[in-house]
Amino acid sequence: MTWLSNLVPKPNASPSPLLNTQVEQKPEQEVVSQKRTKCEDMMEGSESLTDILFSWSLQDILNENLYQHKVEKVPESFQSVQDHFGSYSYPLLDDTRTQLRSSMETMDRAPYSKVISVEELNPYGTKLYDIKVDCWRNLSTDCSKGPYKILPGDVFVLADTRPETVSDLQKLGSSWAFLVVTEVSKNKNEEDRTALHFKVKASKEFEVNHSIHTSLFMVFLLNIAPYIRIWKAMHMSGSATWKVVFSDNFLKSFKELKSFQLKMSVLSLLLRISSGWRPRRQNVEIVCRSSSMILRKFKVEGLYILSTTDIVKNSRYVQVLKIWDILPDLQGIEKLVDRLDSIFKRYTDGFINLCRERCLEGDVEVPASWPPSLDVPRYKDVSITEIPNDFVDYSSGNTSYVERCEVRDSLLLMKFYSLSSSGVMNVLLSDHEGRELDLPFEVTDQEMETILYNRSTFIQGRSGTGKTTVLTMKLYQKEQKHRRAAEEGFYGVGSNTFRHVSPNNEAEQISSSSSTNVTALRQLFVTVSPKLCFSVKQHISRLKSFACGGSPSGQCSLIDMDDFDDEEAQFRGIPDSFLNIPPKCYPLCLTFRKFLMMLDGSLGNSYFERFLDITELPHNRLQSSRSVLLQNFLSTKEVNYERFRSSYWPRFNIQLTKKLDASRVFTEIISQIKGGLGAMEACDGKLSRQDYAQMSEGKASDLDKEKRDKIYDIFEIYEKMKRRNGEFDIADFVNDIHRRFKREKYEGDEIDFVYIDEVQDLAMSQIALFKYICSNVEEGFVFSGDTAQTIARGIHFRFQDIRHLFYNKFVLDSRRKKHKEQRDNEKISEIFHLTENFRSHDGILKLLQSIVELLYHFFPHSIDKLKPETIPVYGEAPTLIYSGENENVFETIFGNTVFVTGNTIGFGAEQVILVRDASARKEISNSIRKQALVLTIMDCKGLEFQDVLLYNFFGSSPLKNQWRVMYDFMKEQDSLNSALPERFPTFDDAKHSTLCYELKQLYVAVSRTRQRLWIYENVEELSNPMFDYWKKKCLVQVRQLDDSFALSMQVASSPQEWKARGIKLYQDHNYKMARMCFEKAGDTFWKRLSEAAELKAKAHHMRTSNPEMANTMLRRAAFIFEAIGQSVSAARCFYNLGEYKRADWKKSSRKNMISLRRSDAFGRGDISFRIALLTPD
Repeated sequence: MTWLSNLVPKPNASPSPLLNTQVEQKPEQEVVSQKRTKCEDMMEGSESLTDILFSWSLQDILNENLYQHKVEKVPESFQSVQDHFGSYSYPLLDDTRTQLRSSMETMDRAPYSKVISVEELNPYGTKLYDIKVDCWRNLSTDCSKGPYKILPGDVFVLADTRPETVSDLQKLGSSWAFLVVTEVSKNKNEEDRTALHFKVKASKEFEVNHSIHTSLFMVFLLNIAPYIRIWKAMHMSGSATWKVVFSDNFLKSFKELKSFQLKMSVLSLLLRISSGWRPRRQNVEIVCRSSSMILRKFKVEGLYILSTTDIVKNSRYVQVLKIWDILPDLQGIEKLVDRLDSIFKRYTDGFINLCRERCLEGDVEVPASWPPSLDVPRYKDVSITEIPNDFVDYSSGNTSYVERCEVRDSLLLMKFYSLSSSGVMNVLLSDHEGRELDLPFEVTDQEMETILYNRSTFIQGRSGTGKTTVLTMKLYQKEQKHRRAAEEGFYGVGSNTFRHVSPNNEAEQISSSSSTNVTALRQLFVTVSPKLCFSVKQHISRLKSFACGGSPSGQCSLIDMDDFDDEEAQFRGIPDSFLNIPPKCYPLCLTFRKFLMMLDGSLGNSYFERFLDITELPHNRLQSSRSVLLQNFLSTKEVNYERFRSSYWPRFNIQLTKKLDASRVFTEIISQIKGGLGAMEACDGKLSRQDYAQMSEGKASDLDKEKRDKIYDIFEIYEKMKRRNGEFDIADFVNDIHRRFKREKYEGDEIDFVYIDEVQDLAMSQIALFKYICSNVEEGFVFSGDTAQTIARGIHFRFQDIRHLFYNKFVLDSRRKKHKEQRDNEKISEIFHLTENFRSHDGILKLLQSIVELLYHFFPHSIDKLKPETIPVYGEAPTLIYSGENENVFETIFGNTVFVTGNTIGFGAEQVILVRDASARKEISNSIRKQALVLTIMDCKGLEFQDVLLYNFFGSSPLKNQWRVMYDFMKEQDSLNSALPERFPTFDDAKHSTLCYELKQLYVAVSRTRQRLWIYENVEELSNPMFDYWKKKCLVQVRQLDDSFALSMQVASSPQEWKARGIKLYQDHNYKMARMCFEKAGDTFWKRLSEAAELKAKAHHMRTSNPEMANTMLRRAAFIFEAIGQSVSAARCFYNLGEYKRADWKKSSRKNMISLRRSDAFGRGDISFRIALLTPD
């Protein structure tokens, strides 16, 4: 008896449009074409994966090319998470088909059973049936990991004979069907046996004929439950209800998952819980033992995902889901729960209650939210309650610590990323490391408040508080809003304005100088540091790639690292003026030097033409970036502090320089006499002697009239000497640009938003230049900095001054231009203070605060007063290291260095020895050879290390015994005791003026530390005052240096860590230390590249003093560049040597390496041509 006589189609039932078992009458190509079209229609209708599986014929399942035209490379750009998931639909279908075919080839060994009853379920016509079987056979086979148990999602073949091969199914023709288990009935008596009663969905609709007693068999193929979950997640409609953020630890664990299917299962679970779905099982929730916080653990494919509910502030306070990690076992979950519990017990009851609050809309859990006026603190204030025994507390204050661990392992400092961010899915499913791709991470409530503030802003924060992060994210969010506005058609055709949607959703018009439609938001980021500029440029480029869906596009491609030593390469593609900048160049990330060059190029008659002799020009010259050639010129003609100190200061009358410091005098000249607020009002850009002397009467002055007269005498002599030498300083250049702007009309691009980082490194007249390029005064400016880090020579800066400058030179000037009346109640933004530190632990922060307190006391007008930084992570106090008499500290530390795999451990890539200047760096480097990185304090600004050894800071200080003034401060604080000196100097503004700079240098050095700080001095007498001050405040610990302690200081690093550190140092032009890193990493290419770059840099510095040696070094550099395939860099060197044929410019692949053969070479636009001839690259 045939199967059809037992299970016959219903008379009135229409067959499924996707069933295609009769294919013999149509050509195969036509059938496949129809199949694809129907499948596409089904997917567009969000049909189930089961329906698509049921639509496959046996021929389809065996067809390896069924989805060949669809299973292609996943696109690189997506509009949404759902769009991204949708791109994996066809690969998932093909994987399902492949697994189904594979299981059909082993049906002879698969579990099977005999059907004893079949009942159709209501509603009829849905192909749902209740089935009972007699027993299961082949339960223990090699096709399963253990005895078979029937589960929802199991796929079976149903036939009236037991098929063992694919050919058996082919013989049966259409007389077989697929069954998918939808529900398994529970039977208490079955215990460990697999179920015999269950519900299924069939691929065909049929009616049951009970009068015929023919056997039916079910043969197990595979379980598609994971595929179904993934498919549902891929085709979820609408946006997520919850915001889901995942941690760095989750990202690392997720990247280690080997199976693509497993990754998709995890992501599908995250999308399901983001939609508000919650499992009904009771064992999902974990209630913490010490706190009442609730955690949830979700199981997926044998893994456990741990999540909590948190509260974040945006326009309102709202619940979010935090995913902490994905772990393979419950033991790991328990350890993580314990760590989190120790944090949550520091939470207030009110905050925990908000996290536990649940809101339901039907069966869906939705996040609760509260108005921004909500005032529920996260952490308990233990200063007004009894401190529990498990709280860590310093005796020097009432600060409590939430977490005790190394900074790098901190759960509180760990970054989190939003699952819904554009491009995040690409990163999760790619082979790249998340750290390399610089994912956009979540910011704190304090940072978010600053980012969302929609008016011009002043941001202050000490080192490590996230100032640059705030600026970058502020810029990025405006880019995002602008892009969305463009996509939604917010731009009027033919209009010269664009709608800026501010955070409060008010659309505002911002004018543009362009006569065409605005196609890009014109944003400008400026900082003094080339290293920071490069880093931010890379970060913004990556963020833009995520905004585009995760794919780096041409407009946001990164700079070639091998060209970073060349400033022309860093700013390749950026014009030399602000005239008609291509939209693809925005947002602009510039150094302040590059900004000055572009301003100079935007106006007529360059400042530098006065220094050039046109008669010396030959007929041909390499066409290079104008600003780069000007930069080369600056190095030969500009008077910076080093040149002022070495070439000018010794030539001044000793009666004038007596009791004055070269650094202070240079600062007064650049920042006050020629660059201060008063100088900007003078017609010649310089304060008169009388006006400068009157500054001594101000409250902020620490110089009396007599000293100011001497400084002004030195200034006048300096100006004469400078003119005679044909030299200039940056104040001359800046003042000339101001004069030209007063005479000429600016025709360059109107910038919409300007972000100035490390603003403390700029003088007032330099900051004022930004008003010429941006008229969006009300909301277009962000100034960020920290006066505790003002160690740039020639700069005297206070935020009070910049706010005064902004009001008078930006706001009022803008109103006068627009003929608007001044409003009496008009105010500018208050200063935003960032107080949460993300770099270090509290032991380091307390030492930093002690340095700031000294600045507050001795130099109150040199630093802005801020609230102390906070960090909830405990760490050990910095260590003062003492050694025996005549003992060499480095011999003790590195003399007994152990060997690991043939290499000495020494210090690792995340450890550094900091010294005061280049001479000390050279001495120490020669002493320890290549066992540690050695940097100066200026070298390390902008860098951070796990461990820092600060060497001989006080012993090499120009203050010498003047550090004893610390005892005067301690006396005022009533901190002296009988063991401390009784006689010491009192503070004198003039005598101790250098102390301000020294304290700021010390602050920068200490703030480079993330974990361990060691301080060693070889002259105790000079360091005792500061050491006694720190000991009295219980901020340091004291250790005797011995072999055991020396070994504990050393940490080995992997080749990857050494290479990463080397690249950072290479970016900072510290080629010698970079070369050492690459040598330890075993990277020959980067080592040779660093060697060549170092030779080229040395040649550049000695080209005037020793041109013969400079040429020798440049030639060696050229040969190395050539040997490692850096032909462009080699060509530049050969050209500068005058070896034009070898340079072979015409064959160069770079556009900027062509010969300059233009008839207008001597015109205004080619000032770079003339400068280049006087200053080889």
